[in-house]
Amino acid sequence: MAEKPQPVQVLYCGVCGLPAEYCEFGPDFEKCKPWLIQNAAQIYPDLLQGSSAPKQEPVKKLPGGKIKKKEKQEVIIEKVTRNKRKSITTLKGLDLFGVKLSDASKKLGKKFATGASVVKGPTEKDQIDVQGDIAYDIVEFITHTWPDVPETAIFFIEDGKKVPAV
Repeated sequence: MAEKPQPVQVLYCGVCGLPAEYCEFGPDFEKCKPWLIQNAAQIYPDLLQGSSAPKQEPVKKLPGGKIKKKEKQEVIIEKVTRNKRKSITTLKGLDLFGVKLSDASKKLGKKFATGASVVKGPTEKDQIDVQGDIAYDIVEFITHTWPDVPETAIFFIEDGKKVPAV
């Protein structure tokens, strides 16, 4: 005859009330740390070594307790093909470096002798669409025109994967 399974004993955090292994996902992990070190050290051995939780992206607190993650400062360049031979090069994230998109659009249009426009998206961040395949010279132009944009922060989207421009 098979043994009857025993109920699982769950250790609940004395601060937030969540199971101890889920405290890091709770409302305030920093307040739970001292309790966890004392009562559940086997679950979080990193806390005993003095190292804090893994570094997370910077966050911004919004009214109402909502948290907004800070966007990474990077420029993403993507080439989109339309009508078989025609293509559009899109630049996203230039505004995160303090570049005014309308001025950048004009400079790109003049430099590459093509049409360039700022496209404002309701869900996505604003981007610049440039007619033609200008991906070959654009990295050098961006770093030369706007020195605040480092070459290491520029990425291409190729086959759905982010590839560094360097």
